[in-house]
Amino acid sequence: MLAGGAYPAMMALGLLKSAPAHAFNLEGTGKGKHVIILGGGLAGMTSAYELTKLGYQCTILEARQRAGGRCWSIRNGSTNLEIDKPMATAKFDEGQYFNAGPSRIPHHHELTLHYCKELGVPLQVYNNVNEGAYYFAEGKGPLSNKKIKVREVHNDIRGYMTEMLAKSIDHGSLDGSLTKEDGQRIIEYLQAEGGLDVDKFYKASARRGYTRIAGGGG
Repeated sequence: MLAGGAYPAMMALGLLKSAPAHAFNLEGTGKGKHVIILGGGLAGMTSAYELTKLGYQCTILEARQRAGGRCWSIRNGSTNLEIDKPMATAKFDEGQYFNAGPSRIPHHHELTLHYCKELGVPLQVYNNVNEGAYYFAEGKGPLSNKKIKVREVHNDIRGYMTEMLAKSIDHGSLDGSLTKEDGQRIIEYLQAEGGLDVDKFYKASARRGYTRIAGGGG
């Protein structure tokens, strides 16, 4: 909640600057020259796009059977094959899709939006917080195979947790109203929600960030 409120506030106060978007104005000519580009992700395809404007002949080498790299929208019939795994095929209703990589473009990523506009890429509004959306999970539990609104889940968890805390303070009545299994479920929830270790202590976690950024930019 704090992060969700801080982000738009920082934008409004000018504390979070937009990523700079400088239109390429490359000079020179690449006629007669052939460039090999490794990888058909956004960077590789953008490089080929801009170099082709200068007259270069570009060949992109991509290991996958599709372009896009991390940007991949899975639709009905999309397939994916991993090592030592059977072929997975999406069985979505027509018109439904799932973004398996980046799910949104922040409005201050001006360079990405610049290319969307130049190339005519259709965009849809993405709501980060939608309390009216539904959770749905298949299974055998009491809430499985049912559509439950996000706001119902959030407020039920908040209500039941505060009820139990109130009982624990009120004459120690919490133990009398919980089974052993109920208590274990609560402990598991608190460990997951609070990032507690196996001894149920909070000693910070990777959720706070990294002292050294992971990945290629580290």
